[in-house]
Amino acid sequence: MAVDLMQIGVSGLRTSQKQLDVASHNITNVNTPGYSRQVVEQKTDNAQWNGNNYYGTGAYIDNVSRAYDQFAARELTLSTTQLEEANVKQQHLAMLDDFTSKSAVNSVNSMNDFYHSVRSLADNPSDLGSRQTVLEHANQAAVNLNNSHETLTNIRTDVNQQLSVSLERVNALGQELAAVNTSLQQQSSSDGSNDLFDQQRTLINELAKYTQVTVLADKGSLANTVIIGSGDTLVSGVTASQLKLIDGDPDIANKQIALINGNNSKPIKSDAIGGSLGAMLTVRDDVIDKSLDQLGQMAIGFGSQMNDLQQQGVDLNGQQGQALFNDINSTEAMSQRALKPFGSDSAISVKIDDINQLKLGDYQLVSKATSHTLVDQQGNETVLTANTKGKFAAKVDGLEITINTPPTLMAGETETTIIQPLRRGAADISLAMTDPRGLAGHRPLTAVAAESNTGSATIAKVSTAVPDNFGGNYQVKFNDKLDQITVTDLKTNTNVELVDNSYSVDDGATIAFKTSDTTSIPVMTISANAAANDSFEIEIGAQNSQGGNGNFLAMQQVQHQKTMADGKSSVIDVFEGLATDVGMLKKNADKLSEVNQLDFDSASERVSNLSGVNLDEEAANLMKFQQSYMASSRIMSVAKETFDTLMRAV
Repeated sequence: MAVDLMQIGVSGLRTSQKQLDVASHNITNVNTPGYSRQVVEQKTDNAQWNGNNYYGTGAYIDNVSRAYDQFAARELTLSTTQLEEANVKQQHLAMLDDFTSKSAVNSVNSMNDFYHSVRSLADNPSDLGSRQTVLEHANQAAVNLNNSHETLTNIRTDVNQQLSVSLERVNALGQELAAVNTSLQQQSSSDGSNDLFDQQRTLINELAKYTQVTVLADKGSLANTVIIGSGDTLVSGVTASQLKLIDGDPDIANKQIALINGNNSKPIKSDAIGGSLGAMLTVRDDVIDKSLDQLGQMAIGFGSQMNDLQQQGVDLNGQQGQALFNDINSTEAMSQRALKPFGSDSAISVKIDDINQLKLGDYQLVSKATSHTLVDQQGNETVLTANTKGKFAAKVDGLEITINTPPTLMAGETETTIIQPLRRGAADISLAMTDPRGLAGHRPLTAVAAESNTGSATIAKVSTAVPDNFGGNYQVKFNDKLDQITVTDLKTNTNVELVDNSYSVDDGATIAFKTSDTTSIPVMTISANAAANDSFEIEIGAQNSQGGNGNFLAMQQVQHQKTMADGKSSVIDVFEGLATDVGMLKKNADKLSEVNQLDFDSASERVSNLSGVNLDEEAANLMKFQQSYMASSRIMSVAKETFDTLMRAV
């Protein structure tokens, strides 16, 4: 009996000691991030049969488990990803919002200053001082657009650098998770692995800040497989893959995240990666690139319209006006809009025909051995066809895309070229005029569209000189079938005899007045996209007129004319759209961040309530198990005294 009593006392000492050890471990790690409270599972030892009865033999420690719920932990991991994605997106959008409200607004202000200086020049069109002021404001507008493009490009570069730094930490986390898996595989069971499991969960939650994480348990092993994004394996068993930022193809500036396995690299889809990585990719590809396009659209629209008006007027020297800004369709500019794959031998030009039809975003030109297809932002396809020169070409959204030299491809091969018609618009604009006398104030031809017009056609003077005897007021009117034009002399109320009065809604028309049965003089050009029954009032003035201001008046009107985005926006409205878009995105990001913070706090509280250490509870456990230890010691003392008494009785 004394021996049994001694064994029971020893089991009590052991269980109480383990309980004290675990309670002390919990208290020590109360402030350890990711630590899960450990619980001792104590059970009754097997009873022994003696004298027709079972008698207990004490207790033992069956297991030390974690206070852990995989569903609560998964919810915390998911909310961590969502919160970090929202916060990073909010931070970058706040920076872009600050850019549009401070830096980019300088571009708009300088353009408005230009319009105001042109308005002042119109009052005294021969004043050289006022002309010089106009040139200075024009140059400042171009410089500010250049600076805005550079600032946005630098922000984009910073995002790529942040992506690179983040990937270094993701790779380090992958290595650490693989090391934890190695340690777990060395365990015969989950006993004794609680701290390793906590370490694993802490690493996973940190990884979840960077990307969406899915953890799969391996059968027959304590090591887990870690999957990121939409299905790419970062950690498998004791092996970790590496993530790397690689050049985009064909746009090398469009860096992509790739999963590296040996010598192979697999680009990861950015639309499902989540976390801070997903936020940075979204801001870069959807916001910064769009902002660059909007700046480019504004610069191209501003420069193109000023150049067109300049070339329709006559300068102070009596010469045909020259371009104020550099040509938007220079050979270099047209070739730079096509980003070809590395090593391609193709030659592609992208000409801007109509600024009113320009759309934001990239196009894809997919070339095969015998065909070429243009795919727009919505996935609509346009097949390029051979023109009169035998070159494949297509007109889409105000662009004329021509393949001057097709790529060399074998049957079954394809090559994709990215078309970016607007991306470099703000970077390339520059002042082309230095002589203030070159500003073309006199306008030999003035066209005023009727208020009832529904089309977007414009009328311009031809580049050749029109004799002064053709001066006067005319009406240009389209018929209801939109295939013919009538020009009426408003002074005599008679129709002017034209060489050709046909009109093409796609190609426009050139109007030439007949001077005899065999001679004629080109007077004006009419652009495409007129509507049936549209009309214009035309005033044709003297070719050479010192001090004329009709062209200056037309220039200042561009400030508010809806000549872009299918007649919905002026040049200034394009910037207003940029500022509004970024502002709304920031506001939505602010709200989303607040909502995700509440979700994260709620998930953290659930995990904390279940897995967190309660110091009051652990202090009570210390006292309880200390008393249990002392009582077990007393059992052993009683057993010893009983055994001694029995021995003395013998």
